[in-house]
Amino acid sequence: MKIKLKEKNLEMTVNSYGAYIEKFTKNNKAIFFPKLMIKIKDDLKTRGGMHPCLPNFGKSEIKNLDQHGFGRVSFWDIEKKGDNFIDLKLEGKEEYKNSFYKIRYELNDSNLFVYLEIINKSNKNLEIAPGFHPYFYVDKNFKIKDVNLENIKLEDTYFLKEKKANLKGKYFDILVENEKFNEFAIWTDFHGEYLCLEPCLNGPSFTKKINNPYILKSGEEFREKIKISIED
Repeated sequence: MKIKLKEKNLEMTVNSYGAYIEKFTKNNKAIFFPKLMIKIKDDLKTRGGMHPCLPNFGKSEIKNLDQHGFGRVSFWDIEKKGDNFIDLKLEGKEEYKNSFYKIRYELNDSNLFVYLEIINKSNKNLEIAPGFHPYFYVDKNFKIKDVNLENIKLEDTYFLKEKKANLKGKYFDILVENEKFNEFAIWTDFHGEYLCLEPCLNGPSFTKKINNPYILKSGEEFREKIKISIED
C-alpha cells in the first residue's frame, strides 16, 4: 500500500512493501531521486527513494541473509498514520523470528525524522547491523563537506566514520544526523542523478573481513533516531 504524507512544503510517498520511501520532495523539487527501474547492461536495477537495511547492511557472508536483509522485500504492517507520519512494523523471519522492527517516518518543519526500533523477544542473542539506503538527488556538482571525493572510487563504496554529514544536492543542502549509527556509506554507480549517503550502525559488519555485528541480547531493544534536514 502506498501512503502519501505531507507537512507544509514537504511531500512523501511511502510504500508499506519494504517500508520504502518512493518519493520525497520539497516545493515539488526532488530531495530523493525517485524510485524507478534503470537498465544497466542487460539487467534492470531498482534505484531511488530510501529503504531500510534490516537486519543487516550490505552483504551477508556470516548469515543466510540477502544483501541489505529482508526488511526491504517484506510487507510491513501499518500501525498508525497521520497527515505527516506513518508507523510501520515487521516481524523477523527464520533465524530472526520473534524479533520485531518498527519504523516511524515523520515530516516536521523541513526535516525528515526516521525512528527505528528493533526488539528481540526471542530466547537467544541476535546479530544486527541496521542502516538506511537513501538516494539523494544530485547533479555533477555534488559535494560532501570535509570529504575530498576526487580520489575516491565511489562505485566501490567509501565509508565515512562520522555521525553526521553535509551533502550539497541538486536543489538543496542536506544535513544527515545520527544518534547511534557510527558511519555513512557513500556510493553511486553513475547511472543516474543520485548519490547514496547511507547512515548505518557499523558498516558492512556481516562480511567475513569485518565480522563485527552488534549483539542484541534476548529481551533487549535497539533504538535509533535519524534527522535529515533540508535547506534551500
